[in-house]
Amino acid sequence: MHGTFDDYTGPVPGGSQLYRNAINVSPVRFPAYYEPDKTFQHEKHTLFGNDEAAAYMNPYAEMVKGYREESKTVILAQFELHQDLSQWIDGLNFRVLGNTIRNAAFDLSRAYNPYYYRPYRYDRLTDEYFLEELNTEQGTEYLSYIPGYKSISSSFYGEFSTAYSKTFEQHAVSSMLVFIARNSLDANAATLSASLPMRNMGLSGRFTYAYKDKYLSEFNFGYNGTEKFDKGHRWGFFPSFGLGWMASNEPFWADIKNVISKLKIKATYGMVGNDQIGSTRFFYLSDVNITGGSNFTTGYNFNKTRRGVSINNYPNPRIGWEVSYKSNLGIELGLLDGSIDIIGDVFHERRTNILQSRADIPMEMGLWSTPQANVGEAIGSGVDLSLDYNKIINNNFWINGRATFTYARSTFKFYEEPNYEMMGVPWRSRIGEPIAQQWGYVAERLFIDKPDVESSARQDFGEYGPGDLKYKDMNKDGVINNLDMVPIGYPTMPEVNYGFGLSVGYKNFDASFFFQGSGRSSFWVNASAMSPFVRSGRLENGLAKFISDDYWTETSQNPYAGWPRLSSYKIDNNTQRSTWFMQEGSFLRLKSVELGYSLPRSITNSLNMSVIRFYVSGTNLLLFSKFNLWDVEMGGNGLGYPLQRVFNLGVNVNF
Repeated sequence: MHGTFDDYTGPVPGGSQLYRNAINVSPVRFPAYYEPDKTFQHEKHTLFGNDEAAAYMNPYAEMVKGYREESKTVILAQFELHQDLSQWIDGLNFRVLGNTIRNAAFDLSRAYNPYYYRPYRYDRLTDEYFLEELNTEQGTEYLSYIPGYKSISSSFYGEFSTAYSKTFEQHAVSSMLVFIARNSLDANAATLSASLPMRNMGLSGRFTYAYKDKYLSEFNFGYNGTEKFDKGHRWGFFPSFGLGWMASNEPFWADIKNVISKLKIKATYGMVGNDQIGSTRFFYLSDVNITGGSNFTTGYNFNKTRRGVSINNYPNPRIGWEVSYKSNLGIELGLLDGSIDIIGDVFHERRTNILQSRADIPMEMGLWSTPQANVGEAIGSGVDLSLDYNKIINNNFWINGRATFTYARSTFKFYEEPNYEMMGVPWRSRIGEPIAQQWGYVAERLFIDKPDVESSARQDFGEYGPGDLKYKDMNKDGVINNLDMVPIGYPTMPEVNYGFGLSVGYKNFDASFFFQGSGRSSFWVNASAMSPFVRSGRLENGLAKFISDDYWTETSQNPYAGWPRLSSYKIDNNTQRSTWFMQEGSFLRLKSVELGYSLPRSITNSLNMSVIRFYVSGTNLLLFSKFNLWDVEMGGNGLGYPLQRVFNLGVNVNF
């Protein structure tokens, strides 16, 4: 039995939202609050600042107007039974496991509606301002109850497994069969299909054989069922097998075993199924909204109005499992009596039956939603390397180190799309491009003046003029539209991930550090979120310093300024994905550092304790990146909640 209970009492918005509120408001438009003038000197409430009929969000008012209570509970109950059956069959055992998880959460708020004010006149001679109330009818001086969300869900997992392991002289065999079943239910489901219990089950097995601990083989299978597909595609069988050779256990290896203590060569090939495709719950059932269509009139005199139906999903009983065919060739190498372990793998994957929306459905068919089918295919390959070093130098000094490196790249082999080659825009094709590749426009510069705009290709993104982005006309048709989008930058998912760290100890002192990094990825500055003074409801984008230092103005007309012309509303022409806002996503981060000191045994024994260790640690301490405007892992929105640098000082005590 295990339970987790999390309670929160604090400002209504919460910590991260308070930060975003402070960022998304102009610091000079109005103060947090006003001191009462003569007219309002007897008011008992705070006179919060605002402007234009209280149209803006006041972060200080949002923070102090009330409080929110939130409670989250997670309870896990698990039953597990192991039984050794060796008295009947040597090496046989079974296990039964069942667990259930219950989640419950809710929040509520108690808050008043702030009164907002602004000065309508200021007397310079007396240094006195005169206030006016902006929301007389809406403000309150009492707390109101505001119900929040309520979430309840439950899940059950059951497992039955039996295992057998036996060694017959130089032959070792083992096997395992595992049957699982899952059931989950969400009490907050919004639709009929979502309210039904989510279920799946499967049977998997593993069989191994080894001869003299030198020649190894393994066969695995999974026979899995899912609720998402029609009964003709509901079950999938996914086998795999592997072979290995422990060369270091051969007699001829004895002379060099003190130098190369381990050499294992392995190869695997198999199939893996994926049923978590698309957002549709049941692909083989239609999803009809009885009142989701347009209005129509009927009746004898056409005086009655009825609501038509809409179709969210057309049934497709042919949709089934996405299947991957994976092959792997690897080596495990041990050096210097096991002090150094090196593992290297080269892998290849072919994914078939990738779910895609059909691209050849004419609009004349009048479909409400675009049908989907298992038509996509992709291939991927890469390498995975790891190095471990463990060495006890003497009784006082030890050292551990680890480094990992992964390179993986996946590209589309088939993607249903128009014949872009015939259309004269081959750069629009996704075939042969990475799965996470992004398309965008090549930004040449900013428009200088009106004649520059008039002499350039037309850009079909709404309003634009001097100071706005000018894009390259890739197909030379005089119009900039989606046909001019080309692959730009690296994929958004890093193709390279690596890390390395070291831990050392000398007598009672120990120290460790860990670096984490990634490469070959790109991200784009979110121009919509970063454009200063642009309003979205009551929020107003803040002004970042790098924009205020370098933006286009009518006086400078710099075509290569860092930011286009400023505006109080969003200019769609300047928020298109393009090379102008493309950034390098590679980085290397000092993820953690820790220094520790353990008290000598003579002291801990006298205190009836086994270990007393004092330590100081830090996380996210350093970052090395070509992008230096904000933390690169925040992505394109520099006004979001930043990653925190954390320092800890503590003590570990074991009895």
